[in-house]
Amino acid sequence: MKKNRLANLLSGLFVMLLLNSCQMRTISESLKEKSTVPLHNVPTLTVTVSDHADLTPVTPPADSSETDCAYMWASQFLPEESRKMEELLNQADIDHVRVVAEAFGENCVTANGQIVRFIALQTDIRLFVNVQSLSNSAELGELAFNILQTLLDIPISSLPGIQAGYIGIQFYSNQQEVKNLWFKRDLAEHLLNSGIRDEDFLDALQKN
Repeated sequence: MKKNRLANLLSGLFVMLLLNSCQMRTISESLKEKSTVPLHNVPTLTVTVSDHADLTPVTPPADSSETDCAYMWASQFLPEESRKMEELLNQADIDHVRVVAEAFGENCVTANGQIVRFIALQTDIRLFVNVQSLSNSAELGELAFNILQTLLDIPISSLPGIQAGYIGIQFYSNQQEVKNLWFKRDLAEHLLNSGIRDEDFLDALQKN
């Protein structure tokens, strides 16, 4: 019995490593597979598990002992939440923005590679913003301010997960210019309440 259990655990470890290697993907691939709205010339924003390096594993539910499994970082696309966020932006007269909301957490994976359950830790939001140019930092900062002010009216309690997630903003122009920002929701809320605007707001987001 001990030998069989050891063999199963080794087999499970191999499957875990295989799944983890498949887990690294670009956000554009996620959009093509999961979103019903086509992308047009949106640059690639690469996001991996390393972008969540400060997170601690999710505490398994009380009944998790019923199934022997290993917990692996994973994410799940949230099409309904993404659609609602885009609608909020449109209502605020903010267009040319694509929203990709994802629940980030852990998969419970058995020794044979079966995913038993997904436990959400937080909701991450990625925004793809089409602008005419990246040369005007004040305009980009004000646009980021207005986008975040609109989206952060959505309470964390209404989103999957138990804590505040990350927000990514990718500004891109028709000239193939790209500017990427990646920061915690907590920071965005702090900056919105700090009184800074325009270029100073953009600078504060870039420093984190």
